[in-house]
Amino acid sequence: MNRSKSHLLRKLYRSSLAGLAMVGMVALLPANAQSQPSTSQSAVSAEFPNQYFPENLPGSDVAQYFPREWKTYGSIAGRNAVFPLAASAPNLLKQGVEWSFAGAGAIPLSGPPLGGDFKVTAYTMGMPVGVSVVQGILYVGDDNGYTYAVNAVTGKLIWAHYGWNMNMSNPLVDGDRVFVSTGNAYFNYAKTMEYVKGKRTVRGPGLNSIYALDRTTGKEIWAFHPTGEVMPTPVDLDGFLYVGTGDGHVYKVDANTGKLVWKSDIQSFVSMSSPVAGDGNIFLGGTYPNYFYALDQNTGKIAWKMTIPGLVATGISDCTPAYAEGIVIQEATIESGDAAKPVANVVLAMNAKTGRIIWQKRLDNGPVPPAMKTATPMIDRGIVYEGSPVSGNYHAFDLKTGRQLWSAHLGSQIRAGAAVLNGIAYVPYHSGDIAVIRASDGKLLGQKHIGGSFGPSSPVIVGGTLYVSNVFGWVNAIPLSQFPTGGRQ
Repeated sequence: MNRSKSHLLRKLYRSSLAGLAMVGMVALLPANAQSQPSTSQSAVSAEFPNQYFPENLPGSDVAQYFPREWKTYGSIAGRNAVFPLAASAPNLLKQGVEWSFAGAGAIPLSGPPLGGDFKVTAYTMGMPVGVSVVQGILYVGDDNGYTYAVNAVTGKLIWAHYGWNMNMSNPLVDGDRVFVSTGNAYFNYAKTMEYVKGKRTVRGPGLNSIYALDRTTGKEIWAFHPTGEVMPTPVDLDGFLYVGTGDGHVYKVDANTGKLVWKSDIQSFVSMSSPVAGDGNIFLGGTYPNYFYALDQNTGKIAWKMTIPGLVATGISDCTPAYAEGIVIQEATIESGDAAKPVANVVLAMNAKTGRIIWQKRLDNGPVPPAMKTATPMIDRGIVYEGSPVSGNYHAFDLKTGRQLWSAHLGSQIRAGAAVLNGIAYVPYHSGDIAVIRASDGKLLGQKHIGGSFGPSSPVIVGGTLYVSNVFGWVNAIPLSQFPTGGRQ
C-alpha cells in the first residue's frame, strides 16, 4: 500500500468514527476514548488496528445466564434462536435491556440509504445476517470488514477484528474461540466473462477467509483462505467447520488448527446458503448449476442432490436451510411465467436421507427482489415459518404434511426468519419494522418500527431482550415489553 493511499484510508477510518461519536451513538470509538487498543507489530494492524477494551467485558454474574455456545447459523438446526432464563437470573435480564450499537460507517436509522439504494447500503457497511449472543457477549459481522464483540447488557464495544473483506456470516462460538467468514458477492472482469460464456467461474475477488479468533480478546488464532468467497456461515460439528464457497467447493476444516481436512467439488458456487447438519449429512444450496446438495460429513461425497425446474439465478443458493425431525426445509425462487410478476418463491420439504421431496408449496408471484431472493426458514414445534421477499407475506406450514396453517401480509420484502416465544412470532422485514404475529392463527398483532432495513437478520431473544442487526449498520437491543402485547400472547 503506498503512502498516500495509506493516509487516505486512515483518514476515512477516523472520520467515520468521529462522525458516529458526534451523533451520540454507541460505536467503534477512537483509542483515546477508552483504554489503549491492543495491536500487534504487523504493518496490517498498524493500518487497521484491531481494538480491545477489556473493561467492557461482562461479569460472570450475568454471563452465566446466556447461551454457552453458537455452533450453527441461528444457534440450532431449526433456527429459532430463543433462550429463556433460569429462575435465578437477575431481574435486569428478565425485564430486558435497551441499547443501540453502530459500527464504523453506520448511517442513521431514519435514512435514507446510501445513494438511495438499499442494495448499495447492504453491500457497503450493513450488518445483514444477524447476531450471535454467548456468555454475555454479542458478536456481529459487518460488511465494512469488521467483526464486533459487544457487551450484551450494556452495548459497549469489547473488541473489533478487521477481516479485509465483507463479513456476512453469523459468528460461531465454540469454547474460547469465535469463527467468522468473509467474502463478497462480486466477480472480477475475467470471471464475469467466463460466466457470460457459460464456463465455470469463481465468485469473490479479494481475500476470502475463515478466521478463528479468541472469544474475549478478538486476537487472531488462525486463518484459512479458500479461493472463493465465504459469505455463508459455516457449521461447527464435532470439532470441524463445514462451509460452501464461491469456488464451487465445500470445505471441511479442523476447528482447532485451521487445517484443511477435505474439499468436495460440487461445481456450484454457494451464495448465502449457510449449511445445516443432520442425519450425518451437510445440507446447502448451490448456483450454476442450481442444485440443493447433501454431503456426507465424514467423506465429503455427495449423498444426493436435487433441483426443480425454472430456478432463478441464485434463487436456491441464497437460502440457508433449516432441519428438524429428519426433514430439511429450503426456499427457492422460480420463474413464474407472468410478465408483470415474473418470479415466485417455493418452499421445499425434503427427506434428509434420500432427498425425496415430501411436499412443496409455491407462494405468490411478484417482482424480482433486489439482492437475496429467498427468506430463511425456521422450524419450531413441528411448524415451518417462512417468509417471501417476492410477495411480502409470512406463512406457517405443518412440518410433516405441508398443510398451510396461516398467512400474514406484511407488505414488504421478508428475508429473516422469525423468533417465536410464548406463542408470538417476531419477524424483522425490509421496511425497518418488526412484525408481531400470533403463532396460533397468524393474526398480526402490530409492528414496532426500528428504522433502516432488515435483510436476513433473524432476531435473537435472551430472557426479556430481543437482539437484531440492521442493514444500516446497527445492532439494537430491545426489551420485549416495548412490543405490542408487551411480549405476552
